[in-house]
Amino acid sequence: MQFARNGGIGSIPKAAGGIVRMACTRLGEMGKDPAPVLAKAGMTAQHAGNPAIWLEVRSQIKLLELAAAELQDDLLGFHLARSFDPREIGLLYYVMASSDRLEDALQGAERYSRILNEGIRMRFSLQDGAATVALDYINVDRKADRHQIEFWLVALVRMCRQVTETRLAPSQLKMRHFRSETPEEFRAFFGCDVEFGADADAVSFPAKLAELPVAGRDEYLNELVR
Repeated sequence: MQFARNGGIGSIPKAAGGIVRMACTRLGEMGKDPAPVLAKAGMTAQHAGNPAIWLEVRSQIKLLELAAAELQDDLLGFHLARSFDPREIGLLYYVMASSDRLEDALQGAERYSRILNEGIRMRFSLQDGAATVALDYINVDRKADRHQIEFWLVALVRMCRQVTETRLAPSQLKMRHFRSETPEEFRAFFGCDVEFGADADAVSFPAKLAELPVAGRDEYLNELVR
């Protein structure tokens, strides 16, 4: 896995492109040729299929919107996040999975989140009775996105559940983009309603859940991946 580069203010954020490859795989599974969709997003199959090549975040967002339209799947980001193996994320997942407690796992995720996507900055806070993870977009038009942010919030909850071996449910979930109502699949997965058109992209858990131990914690692995 490559690490994010420090592009500085005004640089074009890039991402490792894993979600693009997932979307292309889904297109293929549904009998759709990914090549035309990739071309409309300004990508080629060669670049999108090579994990060593980073992709522009804005192109990734456009690809997901185009793929969702082609598949007639308005919840594409949600569905992709439900079906992938969190270990595919690599270093970020193993930082979390080798931590001591959930709080440590989320602090580690905050520190290393940009190794996967330079356009998103993760912020963890523990205050006012809640453990909250917020996702901020950096040099990327947030208004153009739905599927990427839904993917990451679902993936984050999945990883928290997997590393703690619990079915923890958010106490609050907010997304900046608009949906007229919470889709039933969202409600069933998260265990709560989603506030759309909110002032932030964030998921909160009761503060006491931050003390949950991480199952199978490996101190030596944690030192290595950090």
